Amino acid sequence: PYENTPVIIKGCSNKPIPDSAYTLLISKLQPLAKSVMYGEACSTVPLYKKK
Repeated sequence: PYENTPVIIKGCSNKPIPDSAYTLLISKLQPLAKSVMYGEACSTVPLYKKK
């Protein structure tokens, strides 16, 4: 479902999420997603963009 689509990883959470979880998620999404961004839909920070 994430193949060649932009993916936003939501950043706001009431519970702490370890950095390693974000690293694992991005490593799994990179081969599939067109781009990976972090934050809210109105103000995302690009982390990866397929060339």
